[in-house]
Amino acid sequence: MSVSNHENRKSRSSSGSMNIHLFHKASHADSLLTQLNLLRKRRVLTDVVLRAGNRAFPCHRAVLASCSRYFEAMFSGGLKESQDKEVNFNDSLHPEVLELLLDYAYSARVIINEENAESLLEAGDMLQFHDIRDASAEFLEKNLHPSNCLGMMLLSDAHQCERLYELSWRMCLANFASIFRTEDFLNLPKDKVQALIFSEELEVEDESLVYEAVIDWVKADMERRYNDLPELLRFVRLALLPESYLLKNVASEDRYGLRAWGVYAWHSATRVRGTSAAYRT
Repeated sequence: MSVSNHENRKSRSSSGSMNIHLFHKASHADSLLTQLNLLRKRRVLTDVVLRAGNRAFPCHRAVLASCSRYFEAMFSGGLKESQDKEVNFNDSLHPEVLELLLDYAYSARVIINEENAESLLEAGDMLQFHDIRDASAEFLEKNLHPSNCLGMMLLSDAHQCERLYELSWRMCLANFASIFRTEDFLNLPKDKVQALIFSEELEVEDESLVYEAVIDWVKADMERRYNDLPELLRFVRLALLPESYLLKNVASEDRYGLRAWGVYAWHSATRVRGTSAAYRT
């Protein structure tokens, strides 16, 4: 009998009762992804090619659009790009990182480790694989350390990972004495240096460390940062520094052309000395 005789079968089998059965195969989603992944690897029914570096990745638009708002907007936006057969990321995305994202899209699994976590976070944010971005941020939170907290602070700030940023920020404040001489600190943008030394929660036993941090940061790129020094010195609690310390350091700064700013610091301290200047935590 032809399967098209649906109406006849309905009338023959109906008893008027609500005798129904819901069939649900729990493993269907996994089976579907597995089959789609096999089709991808065999390049069957693929309708777009992603390129990164010197590698090409044939894919299915529907799969990409299902797990990435970036690709959903690209393929359904009605613009010229929606009809392109290739999407070329050139060198803006490492092919190994793109491969990890695609493996996740077709399997719901990805291995995150110390070598790829930062790259996955960046790529996940760029291509709006938000689950990957958040999972990578969580991995980095668990591996946060004073040796990497400055880098994590910048990374999380750039990619809107609020919890990772907050944890990194607090670790930077708590470990300022051990991080301000590192290359990561010397490479910080001015606004981050300013925010750190201005914070009421900065943990230093001696304000001289804050003064030295500012001077060292300026010396690291004298040509570009020389004129930033007076503004940054305003955030150093100069009144907490002994006059003997300032005089000694003012003299030493003459070697770097900073004597004028050192004199400024000394005069600033003497003007405010005796006023209330609470110690940091």
